[in-house]
Formats: sequence, C-alpha cells, structure tokens
Amino acid sequence: MKRSGIVLSILTAIAFSAPGWAQNRSAELDKAVEEARAAYLVLQEAEKRRDQGVESLAGERQGTAGSGGSRPNDAYFGRQAQLEQEVELARKRYEAAQKRWNDLK
Repeated sequence: MKRSGIVLSILTAIAFSAPGWAQNRSAELDKAVEEARAAYLVLQEAEKRRDQGVESLAGERQGTAGSGGSRPNDAYFGRQAQLEQEVELARKRYEAAQKRWNDLK
C-alpha cells in the first residue's frame, strides 16, 4: 500500500508539471528560432559587407615600378582579412544557433 501511494504521488507530480514543462519547451524553441533568424541576418550582412569591400579604398594601392600600374598594399589585405573574419564569426554564431534549435526540436 505504501509503495502504490508513492508511485501515485510521483505520477501526480509529473502530470501537474507537464503543462509547465511543455510551455517552457515551447518558449525555448521560440527563442532558439529567433536567435537562429537573427544570426542568419547578421551573417547575410557580414557577407554583403565583405562582397562590397572587394574594391580597394583610397590609400590601399601602391604604384609598381616601371609598369605604371598599381597593386593592393598591406592596408587592403588587412581590411580583407577583417571582413573575412567577421563573416567567419557570424557563420559560427549562425551554426551554433541552428544546432541549438535542432537539438530542441
């Protein structure tokens, strides 16, 4: 008799906590979806800045001796590396947000 009372108490506790658990899980899923969506937008913006930043800016080219042409200098390559790093960080954030969302599904 004592054992069935404990089992009944446990089942009752589970039954009454289930709606709260489901509601909390739904909120967590909603939050994960929103984080993934926001991370995706940040990734798109970083890729757009990188793609638009291909052209050299003033002061990012130096003349070449003899040919009359010019080539990108260290400032240009540094800026390109920074833009690429921003894309990579945004991609990692997006992938982590996607993983969290998939793990919650």
